Amino acid sequence: MLALGLRREHHPRMRRAGILLLLSALLGALVVLGASPAQACSCVGGTTAEFTERADVVFTGRLISRTEPGGLVRSSADPARHVFAVDAVAKGSASERQEVLSPVSGASCGLELAGDGPVVVFATHTADPHISATWPPLEDDQYFAYLCGGSAPLIPQLEAELGDLRPPDPVAAPMPAAPVEPRAAATTAPDRDGPAATLLVPGAGAVLLAGGALLLRRRRAR
Repeated sequence: MLALGLRREHHPRMRRAGILLLLSALLGALVVLGASPAQACSCVGGTTAEFTERADVVFTGRLISRTEPGGLVRSSADPARHVFAVDAVAKGSASERQEVLSPVSGASCGLELAGDGPVVVFATHTADPHISATWPPLEDDQYFAYLCGGSAPLIPQLEAELGDLRPPDPVAAPMPAAPVEPRAAATTAPDRDGPAATLLVPGAGAVLLAGGALLLRRRRAR
């Protein structure tokens, strides 16, 4: 009876311990899933002609800087800013210094270009809505490119397939400031009546004084 009572007493404790172990395992699985990328990038191959057809701009150049999003990275799809020194343009319009946005991680189909070697970039005016759902709109002078768009290191065969290349658009020089008209110095307007007008008032006063003195003399003589 004592042994049976002990079994009955420990049975609920064992069951609770099993539940706790199960919950711990589920929580660990959720942590692992949460740490993994929200989406995996799976690219379908294509030809240079197909990548060019889909792109709004195609250019060759060198990656000179890459800036990752500041602060807390919420997703592997957050935008990273790439700046390219453009050598030549095969399609569309690109500046000598061209900004291109792409997901920060290759797990979300972000560009994986590095090194000093020349590259070819296939980019579009608008970002892929499935990748950039939380992004702000692109600026007028920015493009979007991603891992599956055809961007890759530039090799002779690929360069030949691009066809005719032309120089990039020059960076717009700032407009020169308009010349400032010199302000006229404050001057006293000349008297239209000339010097005679300035002498008229004192002369009239002298005449009046002389006349008054003459009248006083005549009254005294009388």
